[in-house]
Amino acid sequence: MKPDDILKPYILSLEQSLKTLAEENSNELKEEIVGFLFAKSKRIRPVFTYLCTLLLNKDIDDDIQNVALSLELLHSATLVHDDIIDESLLRRAQESFYSKLGSKKAVIIGDYLLSLSLSVLAQIKNIQIFEIFSRNIINTINGEINQFNKRFSVLSEHDYLKKTAAKTANLFVCAAQSVCELKNAKDEHKKSLENFAYSFGTVFQINNDVKNLLSNADDILNGIYTLPYIYFKQENPSCDIIKGDKNLIIKYAKKAQDKASEIMSNALNELDFTNNINAKNILNDLCSSLLRMQ
Repeated sequence: MKPDDILKPYILSLEQSLKTLAEENSNELKEEIVGFLFAKSKRIRPVFTYLCTLLLNKDIDDDIQNVALSLELLHSATLVHDDIIDESLLRRAQESFYSKLGSKKAVIIGDYLLSLSLSVLAQIKNIQIFEIFSRNIINTINGEINQFNKRFSVLSEHDYLKKTAAKTANLFVCAAQSVCELKNAKDEHKKSLENFAYSFGTVFQINNDVKNLLSNADDILNGIYTLPYIYFKQENPSCDIIKGDKNLIIKYAKKAQDKASEIMSNALNELDFTNNINAKNILNDLCSSLLRMQ
């Protein structure tokens, strides 16, 4: 059995739950919503939730599955809302709800997905999980607000990483904290997993930013200046054009990925506490995929 095969039954179960949830709470947009939920996705947040559990040498039970499912729905809701803010025409290789249905219906769909996330979360009979989710959702939204207010501003590397962690890493931190709460993890293991989740989420966003620059650079056009562009501006303060120069794009994309590699290398040291080799191997493969530009 390959290490990845360990997670397949849990992912299949999660996807069955996604489908059942959408069908049980059917509305006139059911087909569009199901199509969105099952569009190309790596289910990174559920996978990360499962791996945190395995790193602690604990079982993936119904509560863990509900954390994973709630996070997937919550993430989906934020994507729908992000597309409205960014006026994005595409999402997951298909037309976005904003483009297809307009901002009003898209807001409702985002709210609907959020309500499904909360309904799943309510099945977990542990009030601390609600507090963990609430705290991390607030941190995530504050990160989004900060990004919106900082549009067309060239941040320092430090401020970019801080903003990125707030915007993206908090849902990974939420997964780690929820698993640790449900599985009564030791304090030192909890701290290690939180630190790793924070760094993993940061690297995950750097990878997305690099891929955006290599594809269409619409983040930069929308005033969201990501790490490759920040490095470019540091060395070319009087120049605003990077999109048209392929060599420059590759140069600064590589520099951002080098920073991501540094962060990830340090983060992996946080996992020295575990003896679950399969889980560590899957995470190493996942991290390696985030450190590739294509």
